[in-house]
Amino acid sequence: MTKKISLASARRCVGRLLAQSGGLAATEFALIAPVLAMITILISDVSQAAVGAMNMEAAVRAGIQYAMNGGTDMTVARAAGVQSWGSNQPAGSTLVASEVCTCTSGAAVCGQVCTDGSTQKAFVTVTATATLGGSVIHIAKTTTQTVQIK
Repeated sequence: MTKKISLASARRCVGRLLAQSGGLAATEFALIAPVLAMITILISDVSQAAVGAMNMEAAVRAGIQYAMNGGTDMTVARAAGVQSWGSNQPAGSTLVASEVCTCTSGAAVCGQVCTDGSTQKAFVTVTATATLGGSVIHIAKTTTQTVQIK
């Protein structure tokens, strides 16, 4: 024989359960604390990655600026970028500056007259590569800028 539970009896039972809140705050905190800790760590890592990306962009711009101001030595362009990056440069990062010259007929040797009689065009490219982030997030980023100097 089954016992029927009345609606009023069920409401009283649920009401008593809801009225008892001993340890509820501790249980809620135990559920939310790991989430809050992870958010705190991730905010730090994301901000480190963002600042690292800005520093990398500044380093590339410094190398390009050197070339735009008439500099032709790619070793000096690279040094200007590395100096701009400074102590904020992540371990294992690279910065490369290169010059490429072209004629209408194709690639050319920089500083030499084009064999087809066209005017030589020179382009400087500065590329930086680094792994950015913090203790949890690691983002591989490459930044490249190219400018025509002739």
